[in-house]
Amino acid sequence: MRHATWIVLVAVLAGCGGQSAPPPAATASYLTAEPIPPEIATLIEQGDLDGALAKADQLISQKPGDAMLYSIRSSIQHRRSRTDLAIADLDKAIELNGKDARLYNNRGFVLMGTQQFTAAMSDFDKATELAPEYSNPYNNRGLLLIARGQYASAIEQLDKALALNPNYVDAYNNRGFAAFQSGNTERALADFNNAITINPKYVNAFNNRGLLRARVGDLDNAIVDFTEAMMLDPMNPKYYEHRSEIYRRTSQTKSALADEEKHDWLLRLQDLTAAIQAKPTNANLLVERARHHKSVDGTAKAMDDVQAALKLDPKSTDALLLRGRLHLVWNDFKSALSDADAAVAIAPSQEGYSLRGDACMGLKDYDKAIENYVESRRIDSAVAEAYYRKSQILQASGQADAASNVLQQAVALDPEVEDRLR
Repeated sequence: MRHATWIVLVAVLAGCGGQSAPPPAATASYLTAEPIPPEIATLIEQGDLDGALAKADQLISQKPGDAMLYSIRSSIQHRRSRTDLAIADLDKAIELNGKDARLYNNRGFVLMGTQQFTAAMSDFDKATELAPEYSNPYNNRGLLLIARGQYASAIEQLDKALALNPNYVDAYNNRGFAAFQSGNTERALADFNNAITINPKYVNAFNNRGLLRARVGDLDNAIVDFTEAMMLDPMNPKYYEHRSEIYRRTSQTKSALADEEKHDWLLRLQDLTAAIQAKPTNANLLVERARHHKSVDGTAKAMDDVQAALKLDPKSTDALLLRGRLHLVWNDFKSALSDADAAVAIAPSQEGYSLRGDACMGLKDYDKAIENYVESRRIDSAVAEAYYRKSQILQASGQADAASNVLQQAVALDPEVEDRLR
């Protein structure tokens, strides 16, 4: 398990939007100057950032003087972790429309993410100058000051954000963080509670409140908060890490180990996903992630990855064999046999014959199953069952001697096969 400094709260980098974004707010709260065109919004919702970027490029080529389109493209680049291109687009948007406070706020937000704090603060100042009633730059100023460790000043800015927008959930969460770092756990707890009251699905506030409760020794309620965070955001490994630490402190070793295993599994999934994003045409990486999903019964996601791998490389025996195994899980024995046949035709292997044997077992073709198990050199309970089932068929057809011989082979592989299957 990879350990981080777990007792530090996470300041949520949110607050670029006109309203607080739904949780988790750390990655999606990026405001453009105008509503995003539906054709781009749909692609973003589908996770097709490349398609969204291509559409934005097309619209910009048609309307090169539209500041809003550059702002929209900057948000897509920001999602793609191309902060340099996001900043360049915001530069162009501001050049075209230097009176829009939101553009300065957005650019400051991106600059802050790259630790260009002086330039970011300048943009937040400009945003408040242009629109004094605009709450988001005050929140982002607070975040910047938190990053500098200036918690008292951060709280002042977050107070202003909340005075302008009393339901600003991100500002409550961030002010709670600053208060906690200042040692004011009472005020921090009140702010996290307010954030959760405003948005009962605000995952970051549950996580932060759990960390605060862990710090002050309220361990049972800390576990409740981390569990709630997991339910809201089940693919985030940090909540499992936090909860496992509490389980360790309360001598719940088995539960701690389970959380640590899940934490490590999620980290590995993140690594594989990052590798696939870096090399989207690499079929082997997709197969590896499919195996990872299958290891925790994620067969549907595993199948998605395998199908994608086979589109890239239709002759990938690894993908064919894994798809065959997934078909077995779903009792689709004909499809499993088809995949096994295809894999063996490309490159005969023990694994291919083994899969074919299992598919034949599912189809109750015990002779073929045994034939393939022999080729795969398997000697386990599944092979014993194939011999046992064949012996039953022989016995039923009146071939007692042959049945006895086959049964002996079954018992040699698994002495308990008769008791297990009778």
